Amino acid sequence: MKKLIVLFVVLILMATSAFAGSVSRNMPSRIQPGQTLTVTLSIGGTTAGKLFTLEDVIPAGLKIKEWIVTGAQESKDAISVREKENRFGWSFTPTSASATVEYKIDIPNNEASYTFGKIVWFDPSGQGTEGSPAGLTVAAIRCGDGICEGTENSDNCVQDCPRPAPAPAPAPAPAPQPQAKKGLSTTAIAWIVVLIIAVVAAIGYFMMKKKSE
Repeated sequence: MKKLIVLFVVLILMATSAFAGSVSRNMPSRIQPGQTLTVTLSIGGTTAGKLFTLEDVIPAGLKIKEWIVTGAQESKDAISVREKENRFGWSFTPTSASATVEYKIDIPNNEASYTFGKIVWFDPSGQGTEGSPAGLTVAAIRCGDGICEGTENSDNCVQDCPRPAPAPAPAPAPAPQPQAKKGLSTTAIAWIVVLIIAVVAAIGYFMMKKKSE
């Protein structure tokens, strides 16, 4: 494994200057004992064709077992790496404005809490840091710890995975209202009255005519 030149150490300790790049760490916050942790460092704003150096701080007691750089001009064997105590660094030439570094760590079988330190990186335009620490809790899955995880579900651990509240019953459909029978309109009543009057008048007329005969 190749070591980085002394310039790597000097630049890491330099005061932070303006830098357009960015690096973010993606990892779970909780894992079971004995599992393998995967950490992804996403790099953006790099200059294609220019040397880029990145260093991450690994918690004491943990050790990177394997790593891979995606988006580098060099092959893995040609990428310069530096490992000192709990610091691990990579130096490579990005092929574009973005790249990723992924590494794996075998987590011990005991429960514990770890904190990953800040990430430091630099290229010819300057130096940058990601100062947000990342915490990792190593703990077995236990029903009753208030965390719904792993194979836990509302059937085997309702304490951690409460069942969703039942959906409210649909409101009953309103009963159909009886339709009121429509009465005769005023116009119809008027015509009926006129018709009755006409009939009465006709009957009276015929009776008077018959009497006169």
